Amino acid sequence: MLERDLSEELSQLRARLQRLKEECREIGRIPPRPPGLRAALGAVGVAVMHRLMFWYAPALQRVIGGLIQTMDDALVSLQNNTALELERATTLSLENDLREQAESLQQFAEEQRQKEEDLNRRFEAADERQQLLRREVLENAQRLVRLLEQVRRRQPEQTEGEQPAPRPCACEREDRTALDPLYAALESEIRGTRVEVQERAKAYLPLMPRQGPVLDLGCGRGEWLELLQREGIPARGVDGNRLMVAECRERHLQAEQGDALDYLARVPDGSLAAVTALRLVEQYSFAQLVRLMEEVARVLRPGGTAIFETPNPDNLLVACRDFYKDPGRRRPIPSEVLRFLVESRGLAPVQTLFLNSLDAPGRLPEDDGPVARRLNRYFYGPRDYAIVANRES
Repeated sequence: MLERDLSEELSQLRARLQRLKEECREIGRIPPRPPGLRAALGAVGVAVMHRLMFWYAPALQRVIGGLIQTMDDALVSLQNNTALELERATTLSLENDLREQAESLQQFAEEQRQKEEDLNRRFEAADERQQLLRREVLENAQRLVRLLEQVRRRQPEQTEGEQPAPRPCACEREDRTALDPLYAALESEIRGTRVEVQERAKAYLPLMPRQGPVLDLGCGRGEWLELLQREGIPARGVDGNRLMVAECRERHLQAEQGDALDYLARVPDGSLAAVTALRLVEQYSFAQLVRLMEEVARVLRPGGTAIFETPNPDNLLVACRDFYKDPGRRRPIPSEVLRFLVESRGLAPVQTLFLNSLDAPGRLPEDDGPVARRLNRYFYGPRDYAIVANRES
């Protein structure tokens, strides 16, 4: 708006100067003589005055013309300077607008980042709360089982003449499904949250065939199945704990309740691309381990992959925590023994992966010598190891 008003005013001044130039050219010229005697007598006087002013008229034209030209040049310069100033002002205005927009965007990005951090904290708190609630539910279910057992024990004795029923032995009275809540709570306590378990299991993703299918033995809460599902790899699992299987199904994961060895026995020969058993083999006896390896070698297709993960007994801290605190784990298996069993059942080549080293305070520098390295191995070494094998074509 301001630029347009200035442009109009400058144009009007230029037009007025142009008219002054034209009028300046008329100085010293004799006007046309009108008809009549009086006009003829006047023309004689005009001619005399024109003759007397011959030295004055040109000088006056030069002075007035110079002034007009000077004013014209000044207007041109003013117009150019005005245009530059307007352009500079427009540029500064645009820069200020862009700066304000950039600051607004930066402030918006900071607000979004803070909101995202707040949401992440809320999600983490909700996840922790969910874990606590789930654990409380499992513990309450276990308390209910114990209360029902106490009620059964306090039932009235049989009536007179009624033969007492034979009491089963302790091994017959034990109902493994009744202990599912306790085992589920214990597993959550030892293994950690779902996020922690999945972070550790991501090391196996590059080893998985993309086409599938994959069978996960002892799938537990389904952390590994969920990772495979995210990667688009077809997978299913089997676990003996009904509560853990129910949790898998709540997350829309394919899982069945049952014994892993019995389930494997029903799988057709050469029908699987991969079999995984994470934290399972330490629960089996030696004879069961041999049977497990034979069944895995049978159900894998040529070139299929098998992964057996178990706690690393070389780490004494892990052995004390994972084996002595969990009654479901029978014995630690040295990596050399498990590797030999895998190779003896026709699964090769075999590689051993040592995973999840403990970076705890007190770890000794490796340069201190073999004693320091051995102490680090026993107390700060990898908490898990995995045997990775393939069925030969």
